[in-house]
Amino acid sequence: MNPAQRFRWRRWWSGVGMPALRVMAIEHWDPVGVYDDASHADVYDPYLQRVGRMLRQGKGPEAIARYLGDVRTKAFKRSESETADE
Repeated sequence: MNPAQRFRWRRWWSGVGMPALRVMAIEHWDPVGVYDDASHADVYDPYLQRVGRMLRQGKGPEAIARYLGDVRTKAFKRSESETADE
């Protein structure tokens, strides 16, 4: 990827990709329950940044679900939820 492509991707990611992924995470994954508290909407951002990199690298849904499962159980100390992580 040349510098111009990287710049366009980063601009898209910060303006469109990350906000859309944040909404999906809060609406469909949300292991700590921030759905009802918008002041904590960015709590997942460090983990979603990695999901963005995984997507950009072509990782599939199984790898991403495994990663989200690890985040749920290890970082947030929640019980497993295979259906939510998928």
